[in-house]
Amino acid sequence: MSESQVSGQPPLLFQLATSDELHTLDAARLTRQAANLQGLLQDVDCGLWEWHLKTGAQRAQGDIWLLFADSARGALESLWTGSELRQVHIDERDRIFALREQINGVGGYFDTCFRAYDVSGQLRWLRVWGRTIHSSDSNGTIAIGSCADYSEALSQSYLSNLPAERPLQALSGVGDGLWEWDLRADEMVLDDACWSILGYEVSPIRSIGRSAAAQWKARVLSEDASRVEQAMQDHVRERLPLDVEFRLWRSDGSIVWVRCRGKAQLNSRGQPVRVLGTLQDISGSRETLSRVERELQQQREENAHRADLLFSLSHELRTPLNAILGYSQMVELDQTLNSDQRQRLGEIRRAGQHLLHLVGDVLELARIDSRRLGPSMESIRPAELVAECKRLLEPLAETRRVSLVFEPLGWESAYICADPVRYKQVVLNLAGNAVKYNRENGRVIINFAPEAEGWLRLSILDTGKGIPPERRTEVFEPFNRLGEEKGHIEGTGVGLAIAKRLTEAMGGRIDFDSQEGQGSIFWIEFPMIDAPDALMSFSAQPEAPSHLPEGRLLLVDNRPTAASRLKEMLKDTPQIQCLVATDVVEAIFIARTMHPEVLLFHSELPGMSAADLVRILEEDISTRSTRFVLVGENPTGESHPMLPDQFDFVQLSKVLAESLVSAGRST
Repeated sequence: MSESQVSGQPPLLFQLATSDELHTLDAARLTRQAANLQGLLQDVDCGLWEWHLKTGAQRAQGDIWLLFADSARGALESLWTGSELRQVHIDERDRIFALREQINGVGGYFDTCFRAYDVSGQLRWLRVWGRTIHSSDSNGTIAIGSCADYSEALSQSYLSNLPAERPLQALSGVGDGLWEWDLRADEMVLDDACWSILGYEVSPIRSIGRSAAAQWKARVLSEDASRVEQAMQDHVRERLPLDVEFRLWRSDGSIVWVRCRGKAQLNSRGQPVRVLGTLQDISGSRETLSRVERELQQQREENAHRADLLFSLSHELRTPLNAILGYSQMVELDQTLNSDQRQRLGEIRRAGQHLLHLVGDVLELARIDSRRLGPSMESIRPAELVAECKRLLEPLAETRRVSLVFEPLGWESAYICADPVRYKQVVLNLAGNAVKYNRENGRVIINFAPEAEGWLRLSILDTGKGIPPERRTEVFEPFNRLGEEKGHIEGTGVGLAIAKRLTEAMGGRIDFDSQEGQGSIFWIEFPMIDAPDALMSFSAQPEAPSHLPEGRLLLVDNRPTAASRLKEMLKDTPQIQCLVATDVVEAIFIARTMHPEVLLFHSELPGMSAADLVRILEEDISTRSTRFVLVGENPTGESHPMLPDQFDFVQLSKVLAESLVSAGRST
């Protein structure tokens, strides 16, 4: 309060009003008005003002004006009496101009609140009130009144009345900063919490001579600036949600991560006029996230290293195992062996084959974990592949006395996107388990059914003994056979783990339901897609040779699916005779008796390595001209012609054309 208020005397503006300019006014009336204003101004930081509407003369007094300008007169002009009202919020200016016209025309008492920017760029709520006095002389109408800062009382009320912005009030109470961006004037206001995030106790606008908007932009790291600006523009222009994380320089030179969220406010015409939002310091959560990411990266590197080790170890184990199996098979051909010796050799061979299957499963898991196995996705009709799997499993089902039924249920023409070979591998693993672990005279039913959101589910139901609920979490664990390790059924316990990882690698889902004593239902599902056009392809394929020369092709592979696929591939080329051997001993016999021009040897075939087989072929004059082609991986790096594990007809045709021509066959 001024000294005049403390002493109970009329304030300065009323002393002015009782000077010679207002000598005709009633002194008692002025005293009553002064006392009334003094009562209104108690306990509030106020400024007093006087404005002669006719002459334009004006005066002001009080510390509040210095928040807005270097002088009280300049502040009064920019807030109330001037022609531009530069520091008044753009939304409030028209209302003040209208109020001034009313005061000039009608006069009387007035009391209004509006928002204005102080010299630091902070938005404040001001209350201006007073009344007009008509002078009987040439002075005309004089407006006298007071101005007070009501920011603390009104700002929260203002925010709480804005649509959808009540959460801002709550956020301000937990340390998050509040900000406002006026789109028409391109003015920005940051509250104390925002400045605190930047490392300032109070707003630095006045000391640095830079607006809040300029300070904001200058503090954003250059690497994040374009992204922040784009997020703001997308919110204003496209109405996209504003939620962006970026970095700011603090006043001490350190960097802080912040999360900025906001919502545009629209005028009556639906046009955005301002954006209100919050600023949250997320440096702590970012540090935690970075630490978690580092730990995950370290874990991924350790898993990759472990997978590489298993991958290398598996290949190293396969070489001696192939030699053991190959030479044991060759020894079994010796006619001088007695029955006891043959039985022991048979045990060696069976144990070696089981160990080789185990190594192969470990190798498969290592390939998946190290991401060396990338599925070749294409449009397929799963019903056709499942029908092939059923035919392959029928001999096993007959041996186990299990009824195997496939019911497409009308989904024969449905398409999904998957790797056909890996899809069949998953189905063979699941259906093979359903047959192997079933009861005698049991049933296995395979069918399709649609699921929500356009997924196609393949279910494999068995009538086995089921899985106990307490062991459900162990089902897809590698090398876990759920207590069947000592049973009479051979297995490695890796099939379900491989099925799960392959399914998920192709973008599918896998799970099961089981009831102990009654059986289980394992299922996989993939999203259905439209039938592909004939012109659609994922990559351009070179054309196959128009005509292949006659010749014989020997496939050495113990996988029935590989033989079936090759025969299907060559069904329209009758000039190519397709021969199949399931082990190296049979392959050597066929090569010596049938003299094939081309021999396809799968790199994972047990019994003998590719190098040993090539040496045997080259040492025999009858097989020396046979062209050797390695299918799959080449772990030893030997210089053999290669075909990928899942070769197509075009790739095969090229190999056949080159090999048969080099063998002296003309096209």
